[in-house]
Amino acid sequence: MGVTHLSAFTKIPGVEVAAVCTQDPNVLSGDLSKIGGNIKREGDPLDFSAAKKYTDWRELVVDSGLDAIDICLPTDLHPAVSIAALAAGKHVLCEKPMALTEADCERILAAAEQYNRLLMIGQVLRFWPEYRYLQDFGKSGKYGAIRSATFVRQCGLPDWSKWLPVDARSGGAVLDLLIHDIDQALLLCGMPDRVAAKKLGDVDGVTATLIYPNGPEVRIQGGWFLPGAPLVMTFQARAERAELELTPGGLMLSDAAGQKTNVTPEGGDGYAAEVEYFVECCRDGKKPDLCPPRESAQAVKIALLLKQSRALDGEQIKC
Repeated sequence: MGVTHLSAFTKIPGVEVAAVCTQDPNVLSGDLSKIGGNIKREGDPLDFSAAKKYTDWRELVVDSGLDAIDICLPTDLHPAVSIAALAAGKHVLCEKPMALTEADCERILAAAEQYNRLLMIGQVLRFWPEYRYLQDFGKSGKYGAIRSATFVRQCGLPDWSKWLPVDARSGGAVLDLLIHDIDQALLLCGMPDRVAAKKLGDVDGVTATLIYPNGPEVRIQGGWFLPGAPLVMTFQARAERAELELTPGGLMLSDAAGQKTNVTPEGGDGYAAEVEYFVECCRDGKKPDLCPPRESAQAVKIALLLKQSRALDGEQIKC
């Protein structure tokens, strides 16, 4: 994700990548050829040779020449680095999830308020064209209220990473991967009254229900499966007068008569849009209303409750 964000920053006029920090000497020298992950990066060269090089984040966050810090580190490091950067007067973009516990989320939020700095969490689906279309589909009123929604996200166990499969560092698939869909469900339908979840698959998967009294039926399913399984993300949302579905073949809208239309939503790369919005907020001194950190903390809360329910074999838990 660091490489993905770096690529996005280098394309924004007036933005300078002034410093980078990593303990990988190959990356620090500019060799990004061994970077792993689910996102296939284009072969565009990323030249950050003019940037200051750090191997200790504690030195980077106090660099007086920096206005903002972008944190693409293991999740267990998010609280310490975020709070230190905010305390040093830096604006902070931090990858999702915000933290591994509700208490740490609250500490980060409190630091942003105390030091009056901008904080945004990288819930990138809020900038993804298909998911932005989904939110408009649900909130515009054009098709009536949402009756049901199902979100699916799954991929192979990230064996290319040393820290992601370690629950104490990443929170596992529910917190690291499905946090995207939890955030979308909360954005679309609000906070549920209760949640329930059961184990799915043999690695780290879940099938979950968000329960709304007299409200929509909302399900989230997926996680990490056997290594090598491809990344799959889909959703299906039914409103009173239409249905919207993201399939491997694209975004499909079905009207009340069952007529299907392939929809091409406006917008480009979600990561680029996310980073550009963060820069815009920093420049204009405005809060990130499209991606408020408080809502990112709520997604962490629901993720933790789903893990708790899964451990209890589907017992319903009040939110």
